[in-house]
Amino acid sequence: MNANERSMYIDPDIPAEQQIAFLRQSAINFQFNAFEVLKEKLGDEGIEIFKTILRQGTRQGIDGIKGKSFEELKKMAGIPDRILGLHLKQDQTGPDELQYTITYCPYLEESKRRGMEMDFCNILEEVQIEEINKDLAEITEPERMCRGDSKCTVKMRNTLGR
Repeated sequence: MNANERSMYIDPDIPAEQQIAFLRQSAINFQFNAFEVLKEKLGDEGIEIFKTILRQGTRQGIDGIKGKSFEELKKMAGIPDRILGLHLKQDQTGPDELQYTITYCPYLEESKRRGMEMDFCNILEEVQIEEINKDLAEITEPERMCRGDSKCTVKMRNTLGR
């Protein structure tokens, strides 16, 4: 982003970190609010609608990087998570694999703050993993904080031969 673009989006009177935190929390709140309303008003059908919305958003992101080599995918892995405030650490990598750890998740924190079960987090993970596995790489999450683990472990394997 060049200086001219930055001045269009950043209010110089408010610290950039505060603006970023506000935007992150607003995005998270919007997703949670949509989930809660759909679930409350429509039950299981509402949950399926929410999954469809998540799937569409995930597909849009995937379509932008589909066809890239696994090496390029490894470089981009976790960027959307970091943008939304998750804390990540790359654990290991090889020519056809990548593993990273998530040690803090604002979605998990919001679930706890709202006194919710882990439905939202489980649905989010389910949809994202399902969509990534279709076109990018095999992704698994053997450890998940929403299941009570101390961290999330994300593993990617190059199964598409790119």
